[in-house]
Amino acid sequence: MLAATGGATVATAEAHDDSAPLARTLVTMQVAGTSAVLHGTVDAGKQRTTYWFEVGPTTAYGASTQSGTTDKSEPVAVQASVSGLVKGTTYHARLVARNDDGLSLGADTTFTTLGAIPSPIAPSPLPSDDDATDADPGDASAPRPALAPAAPPELGQSVGLAEQAGSVLVRLPGSMRAVALTGDASVPVGSILDTRKGTVTLSTALPGEGSQTGTFHGGLFEVRQPGGGRGMTELVLRGPLPTCAARGARAAGATKKVPPRVLWGRDDHGRFRTRGSNSVATVRGTEWYTADRCDGTMTRVTRGSVSVRDLRRERTVVVGAGKSYLARSAR
Repeated sequence: MLAATGGATVATAEAHDDSAPLARTLVTMQVAGTSAVLHGTVDAGKQRTTYWFEVGPTTAYGASTQSGTTDKSEPVAVQASVSGLVKGTTYHARLVARNDDGLSLGADTTFTTLGAIPSPIAPSPLPSDDDATDADPGDASAPRPALAPAAPPELGQSVGLAEQAGSVLVRLPGSMRAVALTGDASVPVGSILDTRKGTVTLSTALPGEGSQTGTFHGGLFEVRQPGGGRGMTELVLRGPLPTCAARGARAAGATKKVPPRVLWGRDDHGRFRTRGSNSVATVRGTEWYTADRCDGTMTRVTRGSVSVRDLRRERTVVVGAGKSYLARSAR
């Protein structure tokens, strides 16, 4: 049963082991544009119990707050502040408690931050793990992103990641901080992956019980899986657009050049596509390269074939192995 209270939707049942502590998630308070205060109660039953909140844009959560402990014989009220959220976005949260006797999962709650909903395709650079913009400097309880353990991908909800080589960073939806990928993990759709110094294998769900995998490297991209897309997974190039000098401009005295946004991909007859500024490339079991350049979006195919939709010219071109297509930008 779901009941709306104070702008948050609260599930009225909790899941926990018979001998475990009891965690109850309460209504989220002090919701602002980029921050909120999570509330709950923990009944530890006189045993030392560790508790924390999980928060994220779906029930896969993806981030957790700093943990606390209690050993009281009666329920105690607990709370945690979260910041670095996205304005106009709905988040899920729950309280989790664990002791030697088991684990208790509080009910899922939702809250929506204030403000306008941001553009879903506006470029956004990925901060490094040391970037101070991940949270308000004075807020010691702001959550440090934590990647969920590996789990089967859920259609339109979550995807699986496996680091293959180098260094891969992940920024979860609603978080301003990147976290390093170590081993396998499950992350929500909408996460941004930084594979500029590494390679990652991405697993996504298909309708029914199937799944697909693709391997990607060399770029910064957001993972999407639109509803009604029959499992199509879209990888949107992110980060700053390349620096493009005006025609006839002299190189001397120019500002620091920003390189093209690029991504290399490889899959085996999966349903993947890459979206640049000027084209969308749908693969057919292949190896391909996409780059946002000053003159347009380039798609180059190494193996197999790619169907490229030129967004400006409104036409579709099939590009075979050893070939390339440039969807020119507007001049």
